[in-house]
Amino acid sequence: MTIVQCIEKIAEWLNKNVCPKIKLKRPNDEEQGDTYSYEEVNPTAFPMLLPGNDKLAAGTDMQFPSILVQLLEGAQDLTKSNDRMSLQLSFVVWNPGAHPTESETGEFQRSADGWKDVWSFLDRTLAEIENAEYLDGIRFVKEAGVKYGQYTKDGQIADTYPYFYAWATITIERGLNRTGAAYSEHL
Repeated sequence: MTIVQCIEKIAEWLNKNVCPKIKLKRPNDEEQGDTYSYEEVNPTAFPMLLPGNDKLAAGTDMQFPSILVQLLEGAQDLTKSNDRMSLQLSFVVWNPGAHPTESETGEFQRSADGWKDVWSFLDRTLAEIENAEYLDGIRFVKEAGVKYGQYTKDGQIADTYPYFYAWATITIERGLNRTGAAYSEHL
């Protein structure tokens, strides 16, 4: 399995096993208040780069909410015939506050509570990964641990309201099979 295949398989696994279990608000940057009747949607996982709206895959009509699967670094142990990769999962949600159907007053109430959505999204995703251990045949390396955090700019928490971001890094492992046939389709 190639590096490209691993990244794509992790995104596919997230789209099959995590995203259908989560509902988050569909972004609308034009209309957020009382007149916006919000819709909850499943997030989408994307490999490496967030596509532009004109490049979204069939069946996907939005960039957010989403998980972006990116390779940070990898290392091969040729004596053990394995390859470990550190992946960053970047999470983004949109939530400008309580919409009329959610609020006690029946009116839009602006708040920064969307941070709870992004951390719940991250928590649920990590729980699914930890419970699965193998993600479409790719081993999640539990002994390497998981790191997570919030996006910052110049050492400060980035204020990106009404979008909220978080990240987690995981390590995956694949076996190495060095034959010409394994790479011929990518050359």
